[in-house]
Amino acid sequence: MYDNDISDVVGADRAHVWHHLTQHKPYETSDPRIMVEGKGIHVWDATGTRYLDGVSGGVWTVNVGYGRESIADAVREQLVKLNYFAGSVGSIPGALFAKRLIEKMPGLSRVYYNNSGSEAN
Repeated sequence: MYDNDISDVVGADRAHVWHHLTQHKPYETSDPRIMVEGKGIHVWDATGTRYLDGVSGGVWTVNVGYGRESIADAVREQLVKLNYFAGSVGSIPGALFAKRLIEKMPGLSRVYYNNSGSEAN
């Protein structure tokens, strides 16, 4: 599944990455799992083992599944046009998405875009 020598990646991961919600003691005697690909609700590690992802979708950022070509294409198109500008000015996708959100939230009139949970407070 992985084209290069995975031992370099495993070594770099073991030496330099602190994984959250993980007991690191086992990494002293066994290799950390390295994920390399995802499609739908499944992910594959560097050895080719397939897993059902029951973590990332519901809790973190993959709630629409992996490998969604339509999403990747839309993201690429926007990244090429304008990947970022300060939140002190508007943007076409930001304004149009805010309008769509407000249409689904009666009683609210504005959207505040933020970067993290810290900014949401």
